[in-house]
Amino acid sequence: MTFLRHFFFIISLFLATTASQANELSLDLMPSKATALAEVTVNVVAQMNGKKLDYSPESLKIIDQLVLGFRKEGNSVESMNKTLIIFGCYVGEVMVRNLGYKWDNPTQKEISIGFDLTGVRGKNAGFSNPIGKVFKLMKNGQEDSVEHFYNVFSKDLTELAPEQAVKN
Repeated sequence: MTFLRHFFFIISLFLATTASQANELSLDLMPSKATALAEVTVNVVAQMNGKKLDYSPESLKIIDQLVLGFRKEGNSVESMNKTLIIFGCYVGEVMVRNLGYKWDNPTQKEISIGFDLTGVRGKNAGFSNPIGKVFKLMKNGQEDSVEHFYNVFSKDLTELAPEQAVKN
């Protein structure tokens, strides 16, 4: 059984263990379901290759490796849709647990500029789309690393441009 087929089998097993779990973990992207979908990723990755996703920023390297592996095998974004969604939920949950972000839906203004999926909102009210970033990683490769994505959002903006910091 190829890695990908085995991976989809495990995801299906976790998403459909019982009818109630399947309903609770459907892939309707809503902020209230994102944490549960991230946990599916943790369980699936542990079953697949024994790697432990612990919601640390360092664990995002594993997500990068897995998605890049799917890409290298020639899988399409479309064929990996559900997997990429749950991986994106994991990336977002790392931001929630380590940076204080909250799961949220985009505002109408954010939708008008291209944010169309549930994402995370920072303490400064800025919206970020970790699910979309995982899709970009699959489409574009290493240049769209989720580990790098996290590192950018973990920086204090005053560290990036101290001369532009607002003085009180």
